Amino acid sequence: MTELTPKTPDEIAVMREGGAHLVNIFKKIQAQLKPGTNLQDLDRLFRDEAQAVGAEPSFLGHEGYPATICASVNNQIVHCPPTDYQLQEGDIITIDGGLYFKNFHTDSAFTEIIGRDIHNYQPLLVATYQALLAGTHQVRAGVRIGDISQAISDTVEQHGFRVMKQFVGHGIGRKLHEAPVVPNFVGHDKEVALPAGATIAIEPIVGTGQDGHVLGPDGWSTTTVDQSVAAHFEHTIAVTPDGYEVLTPLDAIISPQA
Repeated sequence: MTELTPKTPDEIAVMREGGAHLVNIFKKIQAQLKPGTNLQDLDRLFRDEAQAVGAEPSFLGHEGYPATICASVNNQIVHCPPTDYQLQEGDIITIDGGLYFKNFHTDSAFTEIIGRDIHNYQPLLVATYQALLAGTHQVRAGVRIGDISQAISDTVEQHGFRVMKQFVGHGIGRKLHEAPVVPNFVGHDKEVALPAGATIAIEPIVGTGQDGHVLGPDGWSTTTVDQSVAAHFEHTIAVTPDGYEVLTPLDAIISPQA
């Protein structure tokens, strides 16, 4: 049986503060997302900015992960440690990061096109972000995980894309990954109902091709089996009695058309 640990209002307030710091760091990273930027510079930027606000990068050292952020480019999906690759015009990149602030984690991710959209990736970004919103709009006290998952998968399919089923959302709080599992399709924990005070990370990961991945030689990076591209948006939310609160408000950095 899946056991959830609701957060107190004071604990959610801490996560709200940490989430605001995370979004502000993302803003600074976003400003560097342009042709010629080295991915390892983004990693250093995240580390330095986290330290500046008295926080720690959630990902660094988590199960041995060697970096502060995941920086997934083009056919990479998730869990990609930044390399010395320099971004190029038309690349698609996902920045995924977490912040450990005052003993609580927040987690978020966004995908962006570098420079001009010469490969027509914008429809994928729109579909993925809309799927995030569709899942989030289901949230209220008593909602089942399966209802969130269904809304996400329906939205992705309506746009003609495919959920990457191997990667899922999760509960979050004192640990980076807590119960429940929050899939982007109806599956794990589908009958689990969320109480007020629950905090979860919803994160649709969506591809243009086959649903499958290959693990890279670094033991972390995942790429699509057919070299197609993928996008990923994620935010941390708190469940309220009559709805939800987004603790990492990505609308501060997402363009309206997404």
